[in-house]
Amino acid sequence: MHQFVYFIFSLLSLAFFILLIWYCFKPLPLKKGLPPSPGMMKKISANTPILKKLGMNTEDYYYDCDFLYQQREGETLCKVPLKNIIRIKVSGTEVSNRRVWLVRYVTGSYSTEREFRVLNNYTLFNREFVGFLAAVKEANPAAEVQEMTLTRL
Repeated sequence: MHQFVYFIFSLLSLAFFILLIWYCFKPLPLKKGLPPSPGMMKKISANTPILKKLGMNTEDYYYDCDFLYQQREGETLCKVPLKNIIRIKVSGTEVSNRRVWLVRYVTGSYSTEREFRVLNNYTLFNREFVGFLAAVKEANPAAEVQEMTLTRL
C-alpha cells in the first residue's frame, strides 16, 4: 500500500511537470477582434527611458491594417506595407527582461532586404504585438512568423 501511494505521487508530480513545460512553450492566444482600421495606429514597441536618454532606442513602432510605421518624436521615418514583411523572429538580445524581435522586409524594385529591431510591449493588458503578428500572417501568408510564447517574451 505504501509503495502504491509513492507511485501515484510520482505520477502526479511527473504530470504536473509536463503540464508546466507545455504551458511555458505553447503559443500565446492571438488577439481577438478586428485589426486596426487604416490610420488608427497601434503601438507595438516598448518605451525604454534609459536607452532613449543614451540615444540608442529612439524609434517607436506602430501598425495598422496595411502598414508598419517607424516613428521618431511623432515624425514617420519609414512606412512598410505588411505584405512586404517576409520574416519576424525573436533574437537572443534581451532588454529589461523583454526580447528584441527582428522584423525583416523587402523594399524597392531590387528586392533589397532590410530589418527593424523591435522591443515588444506585450503585457497582460496590452496584446498589440500579438495582433501585429496575426496581421502580418494575414497580409502575407508566406511570411515566416515565429509564434510568441512565454519563453519568447
